[in-house]
Amino acid sequence: MEVPNKFRIEDRVAKVALVFSYVLLLLGGLFGFLQVLSRTPGMPKLQTAQLYYEGLTLHGVALAILWTAFFIVALAVFVITRELNINMNGPLLRAGCILAVVGSLMGAVAILSGQATVLYTFYPPLQASPLFFIALAIILIGTWFIGAAVLEAIWRWKKLNPGKEVPLATYGVFTTIAIWLLATPPLAYAVLFRSLPMSLFNAPVDVLEWRLWFWFFGHPLVYFWLVPAVTIWYTILPRVLGTEVFSKTAAKAAFMLYLIASVPVGLHHQFVDPGVHPVYKYLHTVLTYLVAVPSFITAFNVIATLEKAGRMRGGKGLFGWITALPWGKDPVFTGITFAIILFGIAGFSGVVNASFNVNYNVHNTAWVVGHFHLTVGGGVTLTFIATSFLLVPLLFGRDYVAKKLLIAVPTLWFVGQLIFGIGYHVAGLLHAPRRTFTAEAGYLNDPNLLNTLHLVGQWTPWLQLGAIGGVIFALGGALFLLLTFVSIFKGPPFRMDGAALQISPTPEKATFFDRLGLLVGIALVLIIIAYSLPAIEIYTRGLSPAPPYWPTGAAAG
Repeated sequence: MEVPNKFRIEDRVAKVALVFSYVLLLLGGLFGFLQVLSRTPGMPKLQTAQLYYEGLTLHGVALAILWTAFFIVALAVFVITRELNINMNGPLLRAGCILAVVGSLMGAVAILSGQATVLYTFYPPLQASPLFFIALAIILIGTWFIGAAVLEAIWRWKKLNPGKEVPLATYGVFTTIAIWLLATPPLAYAVLFRSLPMSLFNAPVDVLEWRLWFWFFGHPLVYFWLVPAVTIWYTILPRVLGTEVFSKTAAKAAFMLYLIASVPVGLHHQFVDPGVHPVYKYLHTVLTYLVAVPSFITAFNVIATLEKAGRMRGGKGLFGWITALPWGKDPVFTGITFAIILFGIAGFSGVVNASFNVNYNVHNTAWVVGHFHLTVGGGVTLTFIATSFLLVPLLFGRDYVAKKLLIAVPTLWFVGQLIFGIGYHVAGLLHAPRRTFTAEAGYLNDPNLLNTLHLVGQWTPWLQLGAIGGVIFALGGALFLLLTFVSIFKGPPFRMDGAALQISPTPEKATFFDRLGLLVGIALVLIIIAYSLPAIEIYTRGLSPAPPYWPTGAAAG
């Protein structure tokens, strides 16, 4: 496909973001593969303790934050330009992309040099190089530039099209960007005014205040990943099946609920934190259950869309529509549908995490690792992988090589993630710890601690099962990256007519859901209610700053 002259600048940014996202997926995935083996009893130990925690930091930052963010940038730019047929602000896009790439490289240098072994949550008083925190600030500024370019393009389109509804894919992009812009300012405050002075001047930091503002961002990050995936489920999946989403109104209602309820939920990550009143934790629990509602709406809407498509293909009886779908034939359909199944499983374990009392049984155990991988690793990443089978040819004008192998990618990823998730959820119920490099944990290697050793014996088969799953989906990821990089540079020419680029039908008359400013206002009100109370409690009681310290083995100075 010859790139339209109209979108050359936007497509350059999208290409850079997309390729960089795959590099981050490769780097983060490599360290994830080393970790799952190194912390599993009976498996080869491929890392020292220092390398394990450096790798765990890079794994989290590269995959949980950056791989998803860069892919979403590419997806957002493509959707806005093609669906709205409008140019974006080139200087903002270029500046944002450059800052995000530069900041990511700076952060990688800090981590790989041993100067930032603080995991992707970088809780104080753990100390890290100023380079790490400066890099985070630069990345945030870059994403704000890109977000501003997206919102400006949507605002300009609305002015040119008064009375028309915002198209569905664009609506999903708007929701994604709005969530990011609502959630990241407190993180910027925590990084610039708490973590950076700690790093530069050894300034003490109040841990509880910092965690409050980090988790203001930390859980909305989940919906920053999820909403683009849901956007794909609502737009690309029906198109692949030759139909339309079952209910566009329900889809927009789901996006609206994600927008207004995804930010004020962070305290459910702080159930074990002293110093925050239980009433406020219960409030965030209720709001977390509220944000589960759009996921249930999405489940109904997507399944109804699949049933409609299956019956169009001749499916009969109660379940005949399932077998009529192109399982094992279309890698895009198979990958997206497998991703939906994985995310559905993760949703149930997520309800456990959000439950005030039950959470205590799984907090900081391998259960969280299993849940986390089924959400961002399963539901989100597999959706992005399947979408790449369409997006790479459209952007680069080159089709995939060895197309018969593409179906193996979502299959390996799905099977591996499912096995990994089962193993780590059960290991978590047996209280296997998360993050800990158990291969060198002294309390697990003391022959006098018979009870502990007995407990470790219970963990072992489930962690080994998880490692088997990890190897399987790592093979799927390696195959995906190999085919993608070869296709980008050496794939056969790909051509598509302009009409095929339309993502969703012509917009109809605007409704309540298209009052975007009002919806953002409602979200702000909920955020103020949910966070003003615990913030007032923390600040009126007075801060208790703790002196920083370097993680054991990290290079200080």
